[in-house]
Amino acid sequence: MYAIIRDRTVQHRVAPGDRVEISLVDGAEKGKAIEFNEVLLYADGDDIRVGKPLVDGAKVTGVVAGESKGKKLEVLKYRRREMYRRRIGHRQHYTVVNITKVEAGAAK
Repeated sequence: MYAIIRDRTVQHRVAPGDRVEISLVDGAEKGKAIEFNEVLLYADGDDIRVGKPLVDGAKVTGVVAGESKGKKLEVLKYRRREMYRRRIGHRQHYTVVNITKVEAGAAK
């Protein structure tokens, strides 16, 4: 059993027991339940439901496990003969969620 969910602009393939890094959620405390209602696809064996755009009644539930940081990215800008050099770093912050339940909702 798995589902494809949409969190803001990013899609994730999740199944019960998975650990997923989503974009940072303000106010998400460790141990707090979080629910994803934007389910794009639900699959359980031969029962596959594709939403148009969302699957009616389907939802995914998870528990916040904490926060993490992504890989450090460095951006270098350089223009020859201009004495122009810039070095910028960026490190994305994520909320880690343990997926506990994937529900399909009522079948049509």
